[in-house]
Amino acid sequence: MNRTDYELTRARASPMVWFSFVWAMFGIALALVYPSTDWQATVGVLMINQAFCGALVWHRFKITSAAVLPDFLTLFLFMQFVSKTLTALGQIVSGYSDKFGMIGESLSWQELVTKQYLFQAELVFLLATVVFAFVWRLLEGKKPLAVWQAPDPQTMWWVYGLAIAAHLVFAVDPVGISFGMTQELMRIFAVGALTVLLGGQTAYGLGRQKSWLPILALAPLYVLALRTGMKAEVAIVSLPILLPLLRSMKYNRIYWLGGFVVSVVLFIFPFSQAWREANWSGYENVGVSEVASRVFSEWEQRGLLETAANGTAQWLNRGSSATQGGLVMMIAERDGLLGPVLLEGLATIFVPRFLWLEKPLYQPGAWFTWYLGEASSPETATTSTAMMLPTELYWMFGIFGVLLGMPLLAMLYFYTCRFLIQGRIRGPVSLVAFFSLLALSSGLEGIHTIYAISSPIILMIYVIVFDHLQRLFFPKLSRMNEKKRVPS
Repeated sequence: MNRTDYELTRARASPMVWFSFVWAMFGIALALVYPSTDWQATVGVLMINQAFCGALVWHRFKITSAAVLPDFLTLFLFMQFVSKTLTALGQIVSGYSDKFGMIGESLSWQELVTKQYLFQAELVFLLATVVFAFVWRLLEGKKPLAVWQAPDPQTMWWVYGLAIAAHLVFAVDPVGISFGMTQELMRIFAVGALTVLLGGQTAYGLGRQKSWLPILALAPLYVLALRTGMKAEVAIVSLPILLPLLRSMKYNRIYWLGGFVVSVVLFIFPFSQAWREANWSGYENVGVSEVASRVFSEWEQRGLLETAANGTAQWLNRGSSATQGGLVMMIAERDGLLGPVLLEGLATIFVPRFLWLEKPLYQPGAWFTWYLGEASSPETATTSTAMMLPTELYWMFGIFGVLLGMPLLAMLYFYTCRFLIQGRIRGPVSLVAFFSLLALSSGLEGIHTIYAISSPIILMIYVIVFDHLQRLFFPKLSRMNEKKRVPS
């Protein structure tokens, strides 16, 4: 993209900037007029966060519309915008619970913390987002760290096939669990290869002649995602389709996006709830087809809208950043700051599990479940309770933890992105690994601090090893990628 393109994009961004400014002013007014004990004050802070993220995302999607993959900061801010929008919706519905039927009743039954702590948590989230974005922009310079050149499509198909095969081998082999995150990384590599295909300008790009092939190839990955019972996993598998839609939104693509939202509300939300009830609460160990049939039965018995309303209410309860963060803020005030307790595992987390089979499991979410009194010990906890990254940093070190921790994380992820895009490793492995980092950005706010620090470092180590293995056993892929790269 040349300088003129950037100048035009900046000029077009002005209306969105002004709208975001007005939106933020409304948010500031709500936060100042209402006391922190009222839900309107929390919504005001959420509106400020929406305005900040929304303006930057709109602008950055425009300037990276020609890229094969967007940059880390853009996707991070986009997911923040989505998260804050849904959290604000949950606050509004909860505040007017008598006007929203079943959804309002479900939300009002499950309030865990008082409103003032929700307000405090969203202030911490806003500070963390602004600091992270500010430091990233200082490091970035004029051009975002996006993937601007498409690789050879045949190379990506090879990567997809090899990654799926490796994932299945690790899943079937009992020894596979000893390789830590390798199995999961292979699955994300496969998703990344399809994301590159659908995001490029080749015949496999979304809306082009052969785009149905990578969409069809996503089917087994959707099944694997559904088997986890977690909506975040389904969201990652949806990124190959959603990213091209959002970054180049056209009139005809609105129907695609609308269809995706409808399918999520009607099926994914109820499926996730049914999976939790069957396999997590009921210990039934049933498969995808059985849980899906239960959702279909619920459609027949309760109707589509009531089933969707119940699933949406449950998701809003679990997915509210304000609720999770507010709980941490309340406990931090009650029990005081923890110090670096939740970072102790960093001393050993980088040792591969196949070299140390007895290595302890790092489960901060299970530990928090135990801390809340919901389990007799971290080992017996059947659920993992999120502490949210900014409020977890606050719980350990106070506001200083947020002001120091988020800039350090911004630097860590920025230099990891630059290593993958501009470093010595330019083969297909680094490209799909970059998508893995993008997938991590989609849930960065909710990740535990120990994983937020260790994940990009471990990813770089994997990339170096896998790139060496690929060049050793499949050198043809590197030659194909270097000689036949297709400009985007």
